[in-house]
Amino acid sequence: MNRVSIVIPCYNGGAHLDDAVRSALAQTWQDIEIVVVDDGSTDLATIALLDTAAWPRTRILRQANAGPSAARNAAITAASGEF
Repeated sequence: MNRVSIVIPCYNGGAHLDDAVRSALAQTWQDIEIVVVDDGSTDLATIALLDTAAWPRTRILRQANAGPSAARNAAITAASGEF
């Protein structure tokens, strides 16, 4: 079975981030990893969520704000999945 990487860029999107990650974790494909990239969030609730997150099979990367394309590219570079 091939590993699938799910890439989630985030900039001040904490209100929806937990739902997005839980949705990804609920998929039926067993070999997944989730890579969340915090693209320089300034929203305190988003920062707090990312600081305390304990989602399984999920890595959180942080970078200075560089836009959604740069956040996606950073996640893809860090991903280990074949797809």
